[in-house]
Amino acid sequence: MFQEISCNVAVVDDKRNDSGKLQRTIQRWFAENHRPGSFSCFNDGLSLLKVFEPEKFQIVFMDIIMDKLSGIDTARRLRDSDSRLLIVFTTASDEFAFEAFPLHPFDYVMKPYSTERVGHVLSEAVKFLETPEPFFAAKVSRSTYYIPFRKILAVLSNDHFVEVVMSDGNSMLCSMKFSEAEESLMNDSRFLMCNRGIIINMDCVSSLSRDKSSIIMADGSYYPVRVRGRGEIIQAFTQYQISRMKRGVNFC
Repeated sequence: MFQEISCNVAVVDDKRNDSGKLQRTIQRWFAENHRPGSFSCFNDGLSLLKVFEPEKFQIVFMDIIMDKLSGIDTARRLRDSDSRLLIVFTTASDEFAFEAFPLHPFDYVMKPYSTERVGHVLSEAVKFLETPEPFFAAKVSRSTYYIPFRKILAVLSNDHFVEVVMSDGNSMLCSMKFSEAEESLMNDSRFLMCNRGIIINMDCVSSLSRDKSSIIMADGSYYPVRVRGRGEIIQAFTQYQISRMKRGVNFC
């Protein structure tokens, strides 16, 4: 089930002809598909950063090569304050793709712009944005708190309680069984049980330890990978990372 949203789209390009053409293409797609949206153009990354606030924009089309501040550097600053922002890099060359990967771009659009290609990217982006976000029902005493999956870094068994560790550094001790948390989370592909009583959000993983005995999270914490079945766990993690890079979304 989808909930229609209004998208605020930004185009960042220091070449006015390119930015104007792309903005008109985007506006036409929204009009033809009867989607609500607003559109802004910026001549460089610094102009965007001056007005940027988390969740102010849903989609940013970012030229990689710009004079004042590169698209890579601009995107890095945006990503630091808004992990949900969908960044679409625009470029005449794919030579910077590897450098852009750590910023988790949603997609790439090659210049000169193709109406069909831009339309496809917008269709996928809007579909993602309109998909309802799943929540974890955390039971604390007699209350229930609903935590978005994307904000969960790890869920841990803690005696007869469940500890929910969140990506903002906070944690919550829940009066529920670990099996309840497992049932709620493990149907979502982003979660992995790396050890007994430990479920991690793979969108919040930074890397594997060198000996592959631990998974290092984005906040610097780490969780052990069980010895038995370690190969299958590493394989599941690797496959998800490949999928994650293709999607470029939902990261801590």
